[in-house]
Amino acid sequence: MKLIFSALLVIGLSLAATPSFAADSRNVSVVNETGYAIKFLGFNSPDDGLDEWENELDETLKNQDTAYVEFSDEDEGCVWNIKVDWANYNESVLWKNVNLCKFNVLRLRYDPGTKTTSFVAE
Repeated sequence: MKLIFSALLVIGLSLAATPSFAADSRNVSVVNETGYAIKFLGFNSPDDGLDEWENELDETLKNQDTAYVEFSDEDEGCVWNIKVDWANYNESVLWKNVNLCKFNVLRLRYDPGTKTTSFVAE
C-alpha cells in the first residue's frame, strides 16, 4: 500500500510541476502612449491581405490604457500586420510584418514634431 501511495505521490508532483498550458508567445499587451484615443486595434496575417481586420477592442483605448490581445490556436505564425484607427480622426496607422513572438508589450507612441506614430517593443 505504501508503494502505491508513493507512486501516486510522485506522479502527482510531476504533473503539478509540469506547466499545463503556456501562454501563446504572440499574446501581447498594447499600451496607448500616443496622447490620443484609439477606436480600432486590429491584427491580421500578411497572407490575409489588408482588407480583413477584426477589432480587438471592446471599447475605446484611452491614452495610457492597455489592451491585452490573445491569439487562438487557429491563428498561425508569428508575423502579423497591425492597424490602428483613431477615435477623433479619420486616419489609420499600419505596421506590416511585425514579429509578435519577439516581445510581450507593444507601446504605441506619437511624435508631434514629425507627426509619426511608432511603437516600442519590449
